[in-house]
Amino acid sequence: MNSPKEIKDKQDLLSKIQDGKVTVIVLDGLNGKAYEAQAPEHGRTIIETFKGEFSRINLESSHKFN
Repeated sequence: MNSPKEIKDKQDLLSKIQDGKVTVIVLDGLNGKAYEAQAPEHGRTIIETFKGEFSRINLESSHKFN
């Protein structure tokens, strides 16, 4: 499972760029935190909030047939 990880060093987000990967970054201004999760190769990434606060990232993965 691809769990979001809290980004502790918020100063250097450019270091989070990985060749060939898509990373979703959530900036939570209410709690002063940032989170990252790898996006699925094929699928959907949904960021959910509850009562105006970040609550979860839903990652829906699938396989693409050619």
